[in-house]
Amino acid sequence: KKVAVMADNRKDDKVDKSVLITRRSMLEGDFPIEIGPNTILHPECRIYANKGPIKIGSNNLFEEQSVVVNNTDQTMVIGDFNTIEVGARIKSISIGSRNVFECKSSVALGAAVGNDCVIGAAVAICSGDKVEDNTIVYGSDRERRPIKTKRNLADIKCALTALPKLLF
Repeated sequence: KKVAVMADNRKDDKVDKSVLITRRSMLEGDFPIEIGPNTILHPECRIYANKGPIKIGSNNLFEEQSVVVNNTDQTMVIGDFNTIEVGARIKSISIGSRNVFECKSSVALGAAVGNDCVIGAAVAICSGDKVEDNTIVYGSDRERRPIKTKRNLADIKCALTALPKLLF
């Protein structure tokens, strides 16, 4: 059930029928937005395709007040099984799969995040910075450590299954 506020010019978007876009979420901008299967956009989530298209993979969870912005003429790509927590901001056009962006974290335009990473709460990844696969970035000094075990996807799979039942 889609209940998003969508502008009239959103006819070029490709949103899989299984995607849950909750009330007060917003898809905006002059370029198409593609969202893969089983993705959920919580209330107040905003996705802006201002200067280029956005392609979001499958099984992603965008929590309240998360913001995704494409301000380049290139296609922004966000992989599969990502969790973008409350208030996180993504401006990078290159986001891999199976990442967690904790509350209030941000990834700037010109930065890149690989696969299986954790960007800690309130951590800012700056333009020109690349977070390699299997890395956790944490703390005010943006310290990095390797992640030695693969993310257990059971948590996001459970959330993606349970949330549609709870939200409607």
